[in-house]
Amino acid sequence: MKIALRADRSLILVVVCLVLLSGCAQKAKTVAFTPPIDRHASEELEENKLNNLPLETLVARGEVYMAQGKLPLARLHYLKALDLAPESADIHTRLGRLFLKAGQTDQAGSAFANALELEPDSIRALVGAGKASRLRGKGQEAEEFFHRALLIRPEDPEVLTELAICYDANGKQAQAEMLYRRVTELLPDNSSAFNNLGFNYLLQEKYPEGVGAFQEALMRAPRDQRVQNNLAAACILSGNEGQGLALFENTVGQAGAYNNVGYIYLVQKKWTKAEKAFAKALELSPDYYVKAGRNLDHLKALHAGQSENATGQSGYRDLN
Repeated sequence: MKIALRADRSLILVVVCLVLLSGCAQKAKTVAFTPPIDRHASEELEENKLNNLPLETLVARGEVYMAQGKLPLARLHYLKALDLAPESADIHTRLGRLFLKAGQTDQAGSAFANALELEPDSIRALVGAGKASRLRGKGQEAEEFFHRALLIRPEDPEVLTELAICYDANGKQAQAEMLYRRVTELLPDNSSAFNNLGFNYLLQEKYPEGVGAFQEALMRAPRDQRVQNNLAAACILSGNEGQGLALFENTVGQAGAYNNVGYIYLVQKKWTKAEKAFAKALELSPDYYVKAGRNLDHLKALHAGQSENATGQSGYRDLN
């Protein structure tokens, strides 16, 4: 079972930067697909070919196009399948997944709601609805969907992980930690499970524990650069700059490593250490003039008191 990596979530500024979570409406609705996915002439030709295809073929082809990232073609096949089976919770759920992939969270929420009207205990629809709610900033609503899913499958690693991500986002890190720990017990060989636990420790400022979790993750996926970067950040946050630098050098080179270290110190308001690290990045590589130079300028502004509250909100991404 796949457990989503959280390296791309903005729950903790430092690591995110460096690694680089019912109603009474009528049934049988067709969810309208709106821009930004545009309709092209080639799609109209494709649609004309679909009229005589059986339901199973339409769904199977829709899945293939989804996997290939051809979302407009996947949409055509799912909608045509929905014409044939308008009360299929499965097809509404597949449409919801497509909308999520397209970044259309409102449409995704509607599609999953339709699926749940037809099949209230559908795990896939409940998880999808929870994801859509979380992405729309409706954290409490998302938790409720995942709680419903847990009542049906209390030991499902995906559901546990998604609920934990909601807890993290909603400031319930201690509750999230228990769920992440349970996932590592259920999936002891899964690198992502330990990676997620490590993120949770960083959110709680349990940096040594984060180091341990990321080390476990790296043991299970030695070539995963995102895990290496997470471990590097955790090492530096826990006071082991040497090990953190060495890990960063493996993924982004020496100059990039110092630039990343400098950013961590900047976020921690350790001005002298940050300036020293950025200067070293500039010294090692002229290619880092723009990145490290911007970070140095930002550091000086912060240190001078011109942007007192900017450290946690800067939005800088001048890292590797």
